[in-house]
Amino acid sequence: MCELSTALMIGGGLLSGAGQIASADAQSKAAKYNAEVQRQNAMQAERQARNVLDAGMREEQKQKAMTSQLMAKQQAAQAANGVDVTFGTPLDLMVDTAKQGAIDALTIRTNAYRNYDDVRNQAVSARNQAALYDMEAKNSRTAGYLGAFGSMMSGFG
Repeated sequence: MCELSTALMIGGGLLSGAGQIASADAQSKAAKYNAEVQRQNAMQAERQARNVLDAGMREEQKQKAMTSQLMAKQQAAQAANGVDVTFGTPLDLMVDTAKQGAIDALTIRTNAYRNYDDVRNQAVSARNQAALYDMEAKNSRTAGYLGAFGSMMSGFG
């Protein structure tokens, strides 16, 4: 009878250890999967950041072109009315238009870079999360093997 209880104890320890190893493997695989998802999220955020910046640069160029067109129309209208646009109020109007256009273009550029940085920060965060999942995968496997070893040793004890 004593041999049977010893055999059952050893068998229980082995089964417990095997269960801990299986559980650790499952946790490790889940963490590896999550890490890969986060790496994909980081890549997608990087692409999105580039798209945001490219769109901002196109919008800035569009604003500059609109300012140039407005200045040309102002100059043509004043010249058609016989106004000399090289000094005085007409020149001040052209300078003000150019300044406001430059401010608008700079605002567009600044906003594009802010949005770019926001999305890049999402990419960095996703990469950091992936690194944590990688560590979790490694640590869960190690902890599982150590727990299994402990269970087996108590069964043998």
